[in-house]
Amino acid sequence: MMHREADRVGAKQTSRVHGGRWMEAGLSLTELMFAMAAGLVVLAATLQALSYFQRQFMRQQYEVAQQQDLRIGLEVLEQELRLAGSGSLTLVASDTVEFSVNLQGLATTVTAGASIGQTALSVEDGRGWEDRKTIVACWAERCETLALAQDGQRRLLTVTHPLTRAIPSGTFVSLLNRVRYYSRRDDQGVLRLLRQVDGGASVLVRNIREARFSYWDENGQIVTQAASVKLVVVEVMLSEHGIRAVREISLRT
Repeated sequence: MMHREADRVGAKQTSRVHGGRWMEAGLSLTELMFAMAAGLVVLAATLQALSYFQRQFMRQQYEVAQQQDLRIGLEVLEQELRLAGSGSLTLVASDTVEFSVNLQGLATTVTAGASIGQTALSVEDGRGWEDRKTIVACWAERCETLALAQDGQRRLLTVTHPLTRAIPSGTFVSLLNRVRYYSRRDDQGVLRLLRQVDGGASVLVRNIREARFSYWDENGQIVTQAASVKLVVVEVMLSEHGIRAVREISLRT
C-alpha cells in the first residue's frame, strides 16, 4: 500500500513537473517569436539606413567629381584662350565661344619659294602635322590660310588646293586649330558643357543648369563684336545645390 501511494504521489509530481516544463516551453517560443519580429524590424531599419547613407555617399561622390570636372574644364579653357590671344575669336555668343589657336605649338619655315599653282611646300620640318588640319603661312604682313592634303613629311607639307599666290622662302608656317566651347542639351534634355577641337567634340561637364559667356572691351563695356573683345567672362552653374563657378579671362594682345 505504501508503495502504491508513493507511486501515485510521484506520478502527480512528475505530471506537475512536466506540465511546468510544457508551460515554460510555450512561453519561451512566444518570446522568441516576438524577439524575431523585433529583430526583423531592426534589421529592416538598419538596411534602410544603410541604403540612405549609400545614396548620400554616391551623390556626394558625384558632386565632387562634377566640381572637379568643371574646375579642370575651366582651367583648360582659360589656358587656351590666353594662348590664342586677342583677335583670335571667331564666334562670340551667350552660350558659345569659338577661337583659333595653335594648340600643339607646331611651326616651321618655308625653305624654298613655292609658285602659283603648286600644292607642295618645302619646309624645315613637317613631321607631326596631321591630315586635313588648317595651316597659316605668313610673310611680309600677308597671311595665306591653307589646308593639308595629307600628313606632313620630314621636309614637305602638301596642301589641298593649288596656291593662288606665290609663297617666298622664309615664310613662317603655323598650325591653326579651331576650338569651340559651348553648352548643348543631349537627347534626354540634360544640359552639358562641351569642348570641340577641329570638329571633334567631348563633354566637359554634364548636368549643368547654365553656362553663360560674356565679352568685354578694354574700357569695361560689354561688346558683341569679336574683334573688340579683351576679356571673356565664363559663368557655369551646376544643377546640384546651385554651385556656381566664374572665370574672368584676359586676352593677351
